[in-house]
Amino acid sequence: MEDFDPFGTADQMELEELSEAVRDEDKLLTRVDLRALHAYISELGRQVNERECVGVVVVDASELTQWERQHGSAAFDSLMGHLATALRQMRGSALRIEDTVCLDADGGEAVYVFLSGPREDRPGPSVDFEQVVRRVRRSCFEHFEGAEWLLRNALDQVAIGSSLIIHNDSVDPRREIYRAIRKAKSDAQYNHNEVQRQRHRVVGHMIAQRKINTLYQPIVDMQTGGIVGYEALSRAAESDADRLGVHLFVAASKADLDGELDQTCRTLSIRRRPKLNGDVSLFVNSLPPTFYEPMRDLEQLLDAWEADGLRPDQLVFEITENITHTQLNRILPSVAKLRARGYRFAVDDVGTGESNLQLIADLEPDFIKMDISLVRGISSSSRKQALASYLLELAKRCDAELIAEGIEEQSDMDRLQSIGVRLGQGYLLGRPASVSEAEELI
Repeated sequence: MEDFDPFGTADQMELEELSEAVRDEDKLLTRVDLRALHAYISELGRQVNERECVGVVVVDASELTQWERQHGSAAFDSLMGHLATALRQMRGSALRIEDTVCLDADGGEAVYVFLSGPREDRPGPSVDFEQVVRRVRRSCFEHFEGAEWLLRNALDQVAIGSSLIIHNDSVDPRREIYRAIRKAKSDAQYNHNEVQRQRHRVVGHMIAQRKINTLYQPIVDMQTGGIVGYEALSRAAESDADRLGVHLFVAASKADLDGELDQTCRTLSIRRRPKLNGDVSLFVNSLPPTFYEPMRDLEQLLDAWEADGLRPDQLVFEITENITHTQLNRILPSVAKLRARGYRFAVDDVGTGESNLQLIADLEPDFIKMDISLVRGISSSSRKQALASYLLELAKRCDAELIAEGIEEQSDMDRLQSIGVRLGQGYLLGRPASVSEAEELI
């Protein structure tokens, strides 16, 4: 008797076509909507002359040449669009409204922020360049939190630095600007190298000392408003995040400690969990090696889970759809063993075009999580709506529940519900919270 396969070649082709259409649409949304330096150079020269422009911050993506060759110019443009958006959103908070944000050139690979100094009629401290750089780095990091993993990885190679501009009347202010940019780029590379050198120590210390914040974000039944589960999310403390400069798991991967971090975060997520009343479940992210035999650490963790009176079906392991065929074949026996005990599985980040439906068919997940990039703006995108409907149908065919991640707007949630999506996750439904705050929600 042939194995049941709910998906075929036609399904794979249709999913890829829909995903590609959505990516083409998103390119327009993440385009680099900044003018180039040459459009501002005369006005900036005047500001330098008048002591109104005191320095420059450079966000330099020039080290991503190989990354662009591997992933394409559209991916690089998307990266630059995210950087530009993050910096624009800082104006009026970490940056002043008067500060100028621009590209190095048309189709360029760096974003410049020219900082305005305190006005004479507004006495105050001079610009703290180190503080501005920290704020810019933090804002870029936070903006990329919701971006796809490809872009979060790329952020690791983006360098940020600054340089002071002190005008000399005997020097053309435009040349002072160009020289300050070169100094800022040099400062950016130095800062980046320092972060790279300390990263292994920081991540290693975090793992050894378990200095990891565990937050829990609700997964909600959008029809009833009831909480059906929590996804455990691991974050670096703010001081450590600044030292890492990138997402915690990106930093661990660069330090070759992703496996150790994954194991530690899973253990902390389960042990620190909120009270799971009724049918509320805990979703934990897991790298494929989690399920490589002999699984001694995982077995001990599950024995403790059941000893605490929790049911196996209240624990859901999330596996990214980027798992390879080799990894999948290796973990399938363990997955079957755990499923026989009652534990459940979810496939994460589905619908970005990277997935192979055969992987979903083989894994037989209980949940399919629709990628965050497909959810944002779905109310105004017919292509995203078509892809969501398609994923919902595929989920039904393999007897799984579809979960929409990244819901932030009421209009998006309304559209998802009209399509038939029942489960959702995102800031609109509940932000990641401490265990005590999560228990209050329950």
